[in-house]
Amino acid sequence: MTQVAGKVAFITGGGSGVGFGQASVFAAAGCKIAIADIRQDHLNEARQKLEAAGREVLAVKLDISDSKAYRRAADNVEKSLGPVQLLFNTAGVSQFGPIQDATREDWEWQINVNLWGMINGIQIFLPRMLERGDDCHIVNTASLAGLLGAPFMVPYAATKHAVVGLSKSLR
Repeated sequence: MTQVAGKVAFITGGGSGVGFGQASVFAAAGCKIAIADIRQDHLNEARQKLEAAGREVLAVKLDISDSKAYRRAADNVEKSLGPVQLLFNTAGVSQFGPIQDATREDWEWQINVNLWGMINGIQIFLPRMLERGDDCHIVNTASLAGLLGAPFMVPYAATKHAVVGLSKSLR
């Protein structure tokens, strides 16, 4: 895909960081943008910045680990903007510290967001993309921690290694 103008992009984690950077670049290139984030304050700030730059954006408050909420959000975005042709699975969370201090809840949080959130996006959007036969792409954001060990980020590195494997397998 070399022309993105007019395409619809759905960007998780689009309220800040790398996701907001993706939203800025693809909006400037002419994409219709939907940004999803769990934090309303990030969504509000991102929307304000994008609109101040003359960009249209649909902000969606979403916990990507909730598959039912994700499906509702996807349906609403496609109803508002049209079929999603670019999915950016960018949202991610991390914790730092010795592995012996990581609780089961710490592991579950990172697995649910970093891996299940990505799987939810793929399971929801990939069949729609294939059915339409459009020129569509899914971009999964991992991390250097997905390629190298990270001793004070073990749950994060484990999830990002899974993202790398998932992405290679999808390709």
